[in-house]
Amino acid sequence: MIIIRSICPYCGCGCYLNFSVKDKIKVSPIKEDPVSEGKPCIKGLTCSETINVDRIREPLIKINNKLKPVSWERAYKFIHDNLKKTEANEIAFIGGSPGSNEDNFLLQKFARDVFKTDNIDSCARICHAASCSAFKSSFGLTRMPSKMEDYEKADCILLIGTDPKITYPVAFNRILKAKAEGAKLICVEDIKNSTAKESDLFIEILDGTELAFLNGLLSLLVKNNKVKKEIPEGLKDILKHYTPKYISNICKAKESDILKVYKLIEKSKKFVLGFGMGLTQHSYGTDNVYSAINLVIAKNGKIIPMRGKTNIQGVSDMGCTPKYGGNTLVSFFTDKPAKAIYIMETNPAQSLPDLNVVHKKLKKMFLVLHTQYPNKTMEFADVVLPSCSWAEHSGTFTNGESRVRYFNKIINPLYKSKENWRIIKELAAYFGKNYSYNSLTDIWKDINKIDGYEKIRLSKLKNSIKGEFVDYKIKFERFNLVEFISLEEKISKEYPYVLTTERLKYQFCTGDRSSRSKTLNNLEKEPFCFINQKDADNLKLKNKDNSRIFSKSGEIFIKINIDNDVPPGLLSVPFHFKSCLVNKLFPLEIDPISKTANLKRVAVNIEKWD
Repeated sequence: MIIIRSICPYCGCGCYLNFSVKDKIKVSPIKEDPVSEGKPCIKGLTCSETINVDRIREPLIKINNKLKPVSWERAYKFIHDNLKKTEANEIAFIGGSPGSNEDNFLLQKFARDVFKTDNIDSCARICHAASCSAFKSSFGLTRMPSKMEDYEKADCILLIGTDPKITYPVAFNRILKAKAEGAKLICVEDIKNSTAKESDLFIEILDGTELAFLNGLLSLLVKNNKVKKEIPEGLKDILKHYTPKYISNICKAKESDILKVYKLIEKSKKFVLGFGMGLTQHSYGTDNVYSAINLVIAKNGKIIPMRGKTNIQGVSDMGCTPKYGGNTLVSFFTDKPAKAIYIMETNPAQSLPDLNVVHKKLKKMFLVLHTQYPNKTMEFADVVLPSCSWAEHSGTFTNGESRVRYFNKIINPLYKSKENWRIIKELAAYFGKNYSYNSLTDIWKDINKIDGYEKIRLSKLKNSIKGEFVDYKIKFERFNLVEFISLEEKISKEYPYVLTTERLKYQFCTGDRSSRSKTLNNLEKEPFCFINQKDADNLKLKNKDNSRIFSKSGEIFIKINIDNDVPPGLLSVPFHFKSCLVNKLFPLEIDPISKTANLKRVAVNIEKWD
């Protein structure tokens, strides 16, 4: 039996795991892993179940409107013949965090070298681009300025727009450690989620009003002279009207509860604020993060974004983001649609907003897709290139806290799959670009030129269980002026409910991998709309009834699950399931700063559907 240390392919924690390879692959924790501390979550412990399930076995090209298997050479030639006359402004590239640093580095290089385009982005755009934008303005860096271990040192933790017990369980373990040592845990959410049930203080607020709530806390600190840093006069002027009464009216929270939160934060000497996509996935997502940062700077505290995928930091660090004014991910399919799109390890046909429009645009594009598993985007593809899973090659990931980790190949490539970076290298040759990369070491000679990666050595990563941190030193601290203007989506007589999206414990992102895990799929195999008993009674809906939910952008059909942790007037639907594309309901509403889309608040109606 061979035991190989590699990495979990799911969330931004990026835990190390041991893989025992014999007839079957067995997964076990690593006690010495500084990330999981020997306590990985169930998704990590079952990750090997998906390696050889429902895989794309060979290259496919569209012939007579059907995908047909072909050789690699024919697939490359087909791509070349269809893209050789494509102009820089007609093509776009999308990187993906399931891909390694090396994969994403080659993808953006191919886009810029061969097609001379800056139209390159990644799935990071729709989750925490708002965090990166805000951090750059506030701290001078585009990555987390804190670490998960900072939770353990806290005496007061405020969590807002996140449910780490479900989505970041390894980080939640650290929060529980702090709590056991006396730290106070505050949860501010629109739903009483799993983390909120473990908190010392839970405050329910109206979905989308997080900025106002955070401004209110800072206003009280300023009023009572409890800030650690000098607040700009412009921000002081804005904060004057954020009284508890004003915040109560906006957020629909009790004034007494707002003051309880304030008192805990006021007393804190080691304050930590953690947040997730409940803050970022709004048309004012960057402003939301600014308001969180302002509070943290004022308290001389720490801030921790709960970033989604294992390599979600690395994909942007490697250059899969516009540098010189290129278009961003959502624009590729909406206001500035591309004629051709090259997608690696991403599923935008399920993950983007306004999916009815996105799907219409996809039908008109020449689409190249690197993937391991069939997904919604594959339905629109002209070429499908079977890529290796993380288990079939070696490489590096940069996790949510900017920790670079080397992962070892567990098994040889299955079927005719290839590493993403090798696919790109071989394809580039058809366009006359001959890259000299023959190994990870070759690629790292160029990765070492990237800001923050200069001192990281691949040889050292291979032998280090800790990994190496990319430079995350705060260059400056700057307050930003932010004002709560209005909700992006308001209810009406026609659409009297608000719908938000959520993550489930046993599924992950668009479900490409998790839905193929026997264990995970048995635990959560179908989507539900979670609804309060009061609303269900008014609608004459019973548990597990079929419903139709509709907005001005689209409709979905889904069973209901009565759950009184969801407040009246709010509906909650997970976005993991191809069978129920909830993002069809969201119209296109974009944060002007980060270009992140609203995927957290939409006005809808619901009815029973037989």
